[in-house]
Amino acid sequence: MSNSLKSLPSLDYYKNNRNKFCGCWTLRGQLKVNNNNIIRYSRLTCKRWTCPDCGIKRVRMLKHAITKIAREKNLNRFLTLTLDHKTCTPEESLKYIRNCWNKFRTYLKRKHGQSITFIAIVEPQKSGHAHLHILVDRYIDQRWISNKWRSVGGGRMVFIKQVDIHRISNYLSKYLTKELLLSHFFSKYRRYTTSRDIQMFPKQSNGTWELIKRPLNSFVKAVGIEFADSFVNKDGEMEWFTIMDTKIL
Repeated sequence: MSNSLKSLPSLDYYKNNRNKFCGCWTLRGQLKVNNNNIIRYSRLTCKRWTCPDCGIKRVRMLKHAITKIAREKNLNRFLTLTLDHKTCTPEESLKYIRNCWNKFRTYLKRKHGQSITFIAIVEPQKSGHAHLHILVDRYIDQRWISNKWRSVGGGRMVFIKQVDIHRISNYLSKYLTKELLLSHFFSKYRRYTTSRDIQMFPKQSNGTWELIKRPLNSFVKAVGIEFADSFVNKDGEMEWFTIMDTKIL
């Protein structure tokens, strides 16, 4: 395990260092669902990876999104690219491997005549150096990969194999762990990247929303149990609820 992962704070640390405003305010939106006008009240969270609540949720959402997109785009080749530890320090490796990957993609585009579809996930090795796990949409010859990856400054160890697209979640569970995603290893860089034809979390422009600096629970008490719909998380906290727009709280 890398030094970066060893330094992962405990869950108690996260709870004690939670963003003071996470979950304290509410978003109110006026929506139209099945030709009915409704009002949704949602707990506004900080959405930070380092938050004990939001971080875990983001892990689940990311795994689900990657699994869904991998099946839709038929990303059935699993590629691993490593670095020569002599080329950079563990601290420099994240930036270095991303630069190598950008150059390598240029070779891929020239070879195939078009940009490949991919999802790339960064993981630290035991030494602390970064390496890449990449889901791609086509067969690529391993010898070609090895030659081109070394030519852009990468390491000697490369690997590609076909995976069962219906078992892609098993691969994610192995390489995309909660401890990895919540670690400080990614303090300056993204945990994953995708090709331009992939939108991991499409933006939804549904309704008109406003921020209310009051906790969601204050609205829950006002409504009682007369919800049109609602969602409670595994900790028993209300995440959101909807009411008909005949009465706005």
